[in-house]
Amino acid sequence: MSPTSSKSLATAVLKLVLVFGASAAATAALCSLLLQRVQSHGDPSAALDQLSLRSFSSLGELQRSHATFARIFALEFPLALLCFACIYTMKQTFAIPGSAVLNLFAGAVLPLHVAFPLVATLTALGASNCFLLSRFLASERVVAGVCARVLPGKLPQLRAQLEQSRAAGELFYLLLFLRVFPFSPNWFLNLASPWLQVPLRLFAPSVFLGLMPYNFITVQAGATLSTLASTSDMLDPKTIGSLVLLALGMLVPALLKKRNAGTGADDDRNTADRRHAEATEERKKTT
Repeated sequence: MSPTSSKSLATAVLKLVLVFGASAAATAALCSLLLQRVQSHGDPSAALDQLSLRSFSSLGELQRSHATFARIFALEFPLALLCFACIYTMKQTFAIPGSAVLNLFAGAVLPLHVAFPLVATLTALGASNCFLLSRFLASERVVAGVCARVLPGKLPQLRAQLEQSRAAGELFYLLLFLRVFPFSPNWFLNLASPWLQVPLRLFAPSVFLGLMPYNFITVQAGATLSTLASTSDMLDPKTIGSLVLLALGMLVPALLKKRNAGTGADDDRNTADRRHAEATEERKKTT
């Protein structure tokens, strides 16, 4: 790595650490305030003292703390909801693994009609924040270096796919497909998109709509939290197959559009040929 690249990477990392630190401090302050308010209701502090960000780190931790979290939401719903939103958005913004556990949590402590739209919105918000961090705190060289190290060859491949879809006027359909497809690395799409000329006005809704099926499945599974043995129980082969088929379905409008465009071009050519033949025949008659 050249000295210039090393300096750019160090600068980007420093900026990211500062933003992450400020976000973590604000989130921790809100969570601390929430715990103080819950304790003021006279609840025993023993269970509350065991809570931490680690409580969202795994299915087992979440199951162990579920009753305590449910009590917190019952006592201080608005502030508890705000704390959850901050934690979720922070995880998405900084590409921290664990969105499935947070979706389970939302489904376990909130009714489905609240949890599902909330999670869908926070997913799009966090991904958009990641997009903006990549755009304004990093550089194309840094992002390309990270992608080349973690996913060799994927960035040029994605660039070619996006350019082809953009030229055909089908960019949004491809973005939807990439989000619905269960094997797409979302962190990679979030980081790379601003450097592949994907506009935020298409990026954000593609995340919101494209990840809806996954979010719905995982949030709905939260209602049966106690019966889950692992997060993989939510995404069995049948469910993954359904997501793959749905992803392929996202390409149908693009294919129909291309077919209609081809049919229209053929019709235009046929009309032009017919008019040319008529004009030629008319000239023959006049001569």
